[in-house]
Amino acid sequence: MRPLGLLELALFVNCAHSLKIAVIGAGAAGASTAYFARQELSQRGHSDAEIHVFESSERIGGRAHVGTVTYNNQTMYYEQGASMFIGKNKHLMDMAARFNLTLCPHPCTFGKNKHNGIVAVDATDSLAGYGLWDPFTRVHDVGGGSWMVRQRAGQKYKNGLRMLWRYGGMSDINRVRGFTAEAVDEFLQSYKEFERLDAGVFGTWDEYLENKPMLKKSLYYTADQFYSAQKSAIGRKMLEEVVSLATRVNYMQDIDAINTMGAHISMAAESDEAYSVAGGNWQIFERMLGESGAQVHLKTRVLAVDSDHNDGINGYQLHVRSGSQDKDILRGFDVVIVATPLPLSGIRVLDDRHAELVDAQYVRMHVTFVIGQLRSDLFPANDRHEPLPRLIITPFRTTQPFNCLSILACLDPDSCALAGKSTVLVKVFSHKPLDLSAIFANVHWHHAHTWDAYPRLEPRNAGNYSSAEFDDPLAFSLDRRKLPPIVLDRKGPAGGVYYVNGMETLFSTMESQTVAARHVVRLALNKKKKATD
Repeated sequence: MRPLGLLELALFVNCAHSLKIAVIGAGAAGASTAYFARQELSQRGHSDAEIHVFESSERIGGRAHVGTVTYNNQTMYYEQGASMFIGKNKHLMDMAARFNLTLCPHPCTFGKNKHNGIVAVDATDSLAGYGLWDPFTRVHDVGGGSWMVRQRAGQKYKNGLRMLWRYGGMSDINRVRGFTAEAVDEFLQSYKEFERLDAGVFGTWDEYLENKPMLKKSLYYTADQFYSAQKSAIGRKMLEEVVSLATRVNYMQDIDAINTMGAHISMAAESDEAYSVAGGNWQIFERMLGESGAQVHLKTRVLAVDSDHNDGINGYQLHVRSGSQDKDILRGFDVVIVATPLPLSGIRVLDDRHAELVDAQYVRMHVTFVIGQLRSDLFPANDRHEPLPRLIITPFRTTQPFNCLSILACLDPDSCALAGKSTVLVKVFSHKPLDLSAIFANVHWHHAHTWDAYPRLEPRNAGNYSSAEFDDPLAFSLDRRKLPPIVLDRKGPAGGVYYVNGMETLFSTMESQTVAARHVVRLALNKKKKATD
């Protein structure tokens, strides 16, 4: 897994022609593309096919990217990007089992090990689940903020009763759970579509949604619009405090901006067991690539994809730059599958003829990891000196001083998450670079990472609706935003250029990228099968 050498490039270009597939990107989408391509090629009798995976960075995993820090001789892991998946995510759960990877409840801070006196924080440990914290409202002019909602450690049933009282019973949350379950069940249909080799083939994401009415409906309106409509309405407090909490944590987008699909996926993540791989989620994708038998070319940037008509070849060529070498041209690919976000890649595909259709705006996230003590004046303790909640979220439409803060580990053996006293490892999401002094009394270590996390999940109607029409959520506006294309080009009976990451504009998770990749592979290889039948 290294850059191509000049001799290798020459051999690569001049070797005898067999079915060649180029996959651009070695993250969740790219690794899944290579893995499922090899699996399905073997089932179709094309075991001699070549798969080449091109990755511009020096590592596998894409947005699944783990870091490590050592404190008091204890090594801890922190996910800088895609950090968790849920039990219903069949591909990721199956791959973790297949490759004998260790799963633990998210966050998997200590990998496979736990150290005496150090507590890995997860939903079963001593901290309460979450708190909704208003940084701008003080209590009796004391402290720097107030708790709008605060769950308390060791009070599971009392926490439940408080929630019932605050939100007027179970009707609203049951309604939200019902819509969420309906959306999740429709997504789970994807796995059934893979049971036959001739199924699960569609040319557009609209075709994918055709037999999934809840998913389809959820793309057209914001979560705020959907849950304010007459037939799906819930209380405003539930919407702004519970649904918004989930969308802010999972997508850093508020209910008045994110489509309802994003809200359903966020609520699914909050209501199911969340897992991480000990040592980093990227290992799933490394193992998938290894089993695919693909030739993986790290530190090899694809600059352009073009048609190749020279010397009787009717395929595609890639313009690449490997490490510090000059630009080279690799030729003779039958199929090219782009498995990286095109708006972020800088890759020119077929003279950018689809640039406008694949365009998407991404959320620029600042994620900061800190070992230190949180300010006691900012998070004032009560008379019982209770520890802070595991997850602290700022309310709807609040961006300062952060979006959400999660305590990954308590690092003092005698106390856990007491503001101003306990040393903790925390992860902070913010829209701007974090002002550490605004949150921490002391900082022993910190690491900041900025990345384009996921697309802005804008509704397809983009505001073109009337409240009268929306009383019926099925009354769609005719002015609909197009979803990115899957097929960028088709050449002859077997060739083509395909795009996986357009599915991210529906919703973005590691699992959805594996599903998208498998569908795109199925589309490309069914076309090849028809050509050889």
